[in-house]
Amino acid sequence: MRKRSKLWSGSIVLAMGTFIAKILGMFYRIPLTNMLGCYGLGIYQMIFPVYTVLLDFSGAGVPSALSRLISAFSKEERYIKAGEYLRASIRLLVILGLLGTLVMAFASKGFAIAQGDTNATLGYVFLSPAVVLVCLISCLRGYFQGQMNMVPTAISQVVEQVVKLAFGLLFVYLLLPDVKKAVAGAAFAITVSEFSALIQLFITYKLDKKKRANFLAKENAITERKEITPFNLLAKNIVKNTVPITLTGVLIPIAHVIDSLLVVNLISVYRADATVLFGISSGVVCTIINLPVALCYGVATTSIPEVSSLKSNQAQNETAKKAVLITIAVSFAFTIATFFGAELIIKILFRNLSVQEKQTAISLLKLTSPTILLLSIVQTTNGILIGKGRLYLPVFTLGGGIVLKTIISFLTLSNPSINIYGSAIALIACYFAVGLVNLILIFTLKAKDGNKKINRGQCHA
Repeated sequence: MRKRSKLWSGSIVLAMGTFIAKILGMFYRIPLTNMLGCYGLGIYQMIFPVYTVLLDFSGAGVPSALSRLISAFSKEERYIKAGEYLRASIRLLVILGLLGTLVMAFASKGFAIAQGDTNATLGYVFLSPAVVLVCLISCLRGYFQGQMNMVPTAISQVVEQVVKLAFGLLFVYLLLPDVKKAVAGAAFAITVSEFSALIQLFITYKLDKKKRANFLAKENAITERKEITPFNLLAKNIVKNTVPITLTGVLIPIAHVIDSLLVVNLISVYRADATVLFGISSGVVCTIINLPVALCYGVATTSIPEVSSLKSNQAQNETAKKAVLITIAVSFAFTIATFFGAELIIKILFRNLSVQEKQTAISLLKLTSPTILLLSIVQTTNGILIGKGRLYLPVFTLGGGIVLKTIISFLTLSNPSINIYGSAIALIACYFAVGLVNLILIFTLKAKDGNKKINRGQCHA
């Protein structure tokens, strides 16, 4: 019962934090679009692909990696090792983060020229400090998630969005009508928001540190027999766990790049509105689909430390079943609501679309709605596999799914009678296959004992 309540409470806390953050993000985007206009918004959007890639390679997998490593210890050991892993991860990621910040700042003009508009240069410069800030935030989030405390992560997500909304609109208002400077101001608001989230997490960490000190003072015998783990061993385990999680995270952006290449090029052979159809698919339908999927992200994140903290394969499978059932229950409800409410959703959120575009969006949203269920299951099962120590399996299953998706996309998008609906068919096939294979692997493979032994050995290194 205690495990169930932890899984529920952790998932609910993260889901609520993510939901509030997503809603605030939607509220921010509407006035931002009106103030900057389509051209200004285009410049603003140009800087994010590079920013996202730099974040992915600077430690996007660190929160999940740290949560797995820390949660594998007993409660007494966890209080000690959490601090050690936090310090080691900060030493590692500060270097990577600073490198990413410098690349983004000094190569800003080159990126802007390559993208075809030098007005994006200033935006890159003012957004660049956010790379190192997000690296530090990732370390602190992993520290708390490893102790199965999801509240700081949820609060930090909301803090980010509130600060970005307030300062973003303020900076844009003050810097207009100069669109270039206004975009740079909106980018700088992101840097300010990440700094604010970092301050919030740091204060929470200081309070948590006092709590740990009080606990360890009562456990004198335990603290005396513990030795400090060498940095090289901590760093080795962080890198070992981070690399596969980072690779898994990079696969989705790669799939989006493939989509952008296939959809427009294949459909443009027989239709003149290929770019418009791609915009409806990626900008309208996927935006709606991603909101309920984000709500289920809490279950996936909570599953990693929950499963890692359990020693027997039977206990891990029981927790896995609960996590999957929670995911199915929540995501299935959203799938049904999205399917039957597609027309209402499109008409309320995207009123400016033409009648024909609305009809295409409604049909595409109905067809794509099962991906809410399927992608949510993929998220959760990936988290469970990581928790069981099978770190590279999500890379292979998701990679295989993307290959399948690419093949189906090529075959269906080339068919004029299917056109853009082929992207939805490919998406469903991809996530169905990945989710099914993940479920089979979870309940047939045991936890990787080698990882457990390494983790236990760290206590006495």
